[in-house]
Amino acid sequence: METDSLQATTKQRVLIFPAQTPKILDKPVYFLFSLVQMEDVIMDAAVHSVPFSPPYIEGVAEWRDHVVPVLSLEGCLGLKPKKSQKARRLMVVRAAKKEITKVENHRSMLRVVPPIRMATLPIECTPVSDGWIPQRNLVRGIYEWEKGFLVVTHTEKILSGGNGIGSEYAQIS
Repeated sequence: METDSLQATTKQRVLIFPAQTPKILDKPVYFLFSLVQMEDVIMDAAVHSVPFSPPYIEGVAEWRDHVVPVLSLEGCLGLKPKKSQKARRLMVVRAAKKEITKVENHRSMLRVVPPIRMATLPIECTPVSDGWIPQRNLVRGIYEWEKGFLVVTHTEKILSGGNGIGSEYAQIS
């Protein structure tokens, strides 16, 4: 098997946190965001539900005098979400600077569970098929690494509503 790595032209720091979804092929799933995409992490913020909203929208929360949508990444990707009592943190994310001009509302909150790891690229990993993710158009890449699978999402598409976002949950065992 050939090994590849997530690389950057300069030392880029990333955040890795576990997905709230059952294991895929007996391996845990993690999300990876660049540190540049992360604006803030908030503990115990109140999330208010929004009637008739799509299932991937958990609600809205207040952040710096703004109302920001709280999204389920798992729901956006069509993965079956798993509720966690540890998911009390909200991470404010934004589209990368080159993507902001295309996205009106370029911020969202994601519910994250510990541990949140910080790493520096490159990370030794191997690209793998995205066949187990129903909403493949919302994923930039999936990689297998020492702890499981790393999913790099297409943040701009998710923040702009994507195409068919979260329409069905995957049935993977």
